[in-house]
Amino acid sequence: MTMAFKSRRTLASKGAWSLLWPRLPSVLACSVWLGSGLASAQDSSRDLTSIPFEKLTQTTVITASKLAKQVSDSPSAVAIVTADDIRAFGYRTLADVINGMRGLYTTYDRRYEYLGGRGFGAPGDYIGRIMMLVDGNSVQDNIYNQAYIDNSGLLDLELIERVEYVPGTGSVTYGNNALLGIINVITKKGSDFNAAQIATEAASFGGQKQRVTVGKRLDNGSNFLVSASRQRSEGQTLYFPYFDQIGQNNGWVSGQDFEHSQRFFAKLDYENLSLQVAKASRTKASPIPKRENAFNRAYELNDASTHASAQYDFNVFSGLKSVSRLYYGHYEDLTLREYGAPDPKEFFRQNKTHGKWWGLDQKFAYTGIKDHTLIFGFEFRNDFQQEVRAVALDGQHQEQFEYFKSPFSNKTYSLYATDEFLLSEWITANIGVRYDKPDALDCTAPPCFSYAKKAAVSPRLALVFAPDAQTTLKASYSQAFRLPNPYEANSPIPSTLYKPEQVSAAELVLLYDLTPTLRLTGSVYDYRLSDQSYRSSSTGERVFDGQSKTRGLELQLDHKWSDEVKVRASAALQSALDVEGKRLMNSPRALAKFNMSWPVLESAARLGLEAQYIGARNTQELRDDNRILVREGRPVAGVSLLNLTLTSARTWYGIGAAFSIKNALNRRYEVPAADPRYSDKGALLDTLEMDGRSFWLQLSLDFWR
Repeated sequence: MTMAFKSRRTLASKGAWSLLWPRLPSVLACSVWLGSGLASAQDSSRDLTSIPFEKLTQTTVITASKLAKQVSDSPSAVAIVTADDIRAFGYRTLADVINGMRGLYTTYDRRYEYLGGRGFGAPGDYIGRIMMLVDGNSVQDNIYNQAYIDNSGLLDLELIERVEYVPGTGSVTYGNNALLGIINVITKKGSDFNAAQIATEAASFGGQKQRVTVGKRLDNGSNFLVSASRQRSEGQTLYFPYFDQIGQNNGWVSGQDFEHSQRFFAKLDYENLSLQVAKASRTKASPIPKRENAFNRAYELNDASTHASAQYDFNVFSGLKSVSRLYYGHYEDLTLREYGAPDPKEFFRQNKTHGKWWGLDQKFAYTGIKDHTLIFGFEFRNDFQQEVRAVALDGQHQEQFEYFKSPFSNKTYSLYATDEFLLSEWITANIGVRYDKPDALDCTAPPCFSYAKKAAVSPRLALVFAPDAQTTLKASYSQAFRLPNPYEANSPIPSTLYKPEQVSAAELVLLYDLTPTLRLTGSVYDYRLSDQSYRSSSTGERVFDGQSKTRGLELQLDHKWSDEVKVRASAALQSALDVEGKRLMNSPRALAKFNMSWPVLESAARLGLEAQYIGARNTQELRDDNRILVREGRPVAGVSLLNLTLTSARTWYGIGAAFSIKNALNRRYEVPAADPRYSDKGALLDTLEMDGRSFWLQLSLDFWR
């Protein structure tokens, strides 16, 4: 029997499509009608769909590197979501944006949203293996390497100019953890607002949010943006059959689904200098406890992040440009769990985990050699605090004793270089390599010792063939790596046994403009991930040389019927096998998405329609107390979802509005659980049921123009 939660509301009948993996033509044909590739070549002020892709990447400038090629100028099939897309389709978090992108999806376990793509994305996997950047700065913490894409993320989406997804390895440019792709979030400037804006929101489940943003370009040329927001949600009262069967509060949990978050963002651009700071904190109650006897008791995740950066661009001399970037980050995890243990000194357990780091990245671009563009530089990153700690609290939240304290640290020295050059009139080559030398220390049991010191070399080779303005063919091969993080190394297993994960990636991309308003993007890829840590299903022992692989096909169509009507569709087919040759858990074999927006009410408003299909995927395996496999993962049916958004096309006396219906067909569907469990009574919890239909309304007011 499937154990999933149900809300007190009447459950609507589920709707799911059958997955027809062997029937490739049918799935691809269906994707044109029901798919959504958000790799739109469009910015907020100009339609770019008819511009060849290689020229498109030169029309905009990423604030993180004004001199170097932007991240979207890549040998892979890039997807772009613009500010117009975010508004048209009612996206509220980066998870919403990612779910609309070709080949990507997320999984929610009522704690976090987890990123998945190209076969990889186990629920509860903090790492994700796709690097998250904000204006070119990595914003993942140095404890879990987690990309925060829900309400724990750094940015309100109204501050985002566009989001770029670059599939494939990114270690040549960004080093550790850029295994399977990069997501780069580009923020707006103050001049994009040129006003003060206040906004208020109301949403289902007692949700509300308030935001104040001020952005201006001053007469002296400086451009500043300051924004602050707070969000609240009461959450739901939920029913879990699993806990009912094991005699825990009849399966009902109340007051354990709420969420509170705050954000602050400030940005200043003046001539060649750019300064930026972002802070975010979130408290999220989880209804699913770590211990069975703690059901319907406090389990609150408390995350806080701070990121700051300073960047200076200048011309060294003709043909040589420089950008210097200094950055700092701080993360803390203060998660609180109520255990209700008989010992009053252990009534609560709290994480007191902290991570701090700083770094310097110096990049140069040299164009003094004919037909060559050289990008080279060095980076130093100092993760000077990576402390994993947990303490016991009494009923008054007073600290009693320490369960463990595991201090780690790491220094990484990096050199990198790429060269893009013409081989002929139609062929361009791109070669690059990065050298990273880590010195990761485990000080859990002094004296400290290094558990990751081996140097990593990340090469890339790509060829771009463009016989005419309508056609571009790209072929690439690259390698990347990921160091074990402190959360993984903090275990009874010696940290020296963990190896850096390695990936080899090959990809072939076609970009073809069928007409000036119709673009086809296609890609075929093959990934081989090695040196993975896993539990043997036969012995339960930890093994450190696992190899998994995934290969797939992605297609996308972007079409524009007029200046106002836009359609985007995509399909992704993938086959992913784990380290034991079995299908990877939570890896759908098919994804299809469709987006369309058009003017309504005599162009006073805009209607956005988004349809998504997520194919069937497997749950996680179940193991006994000795870590021996007792139950294989089972398939969970696919689901089709429909979202509708109505937005004002222009403000009325400075007032704007947006209204969204998510999951408009009220589909009740399940996703694999991150922490599956079973009981002696036969109860099983290996899936979680997601929310049905929900609503969101926003009103905004612009003034001080």
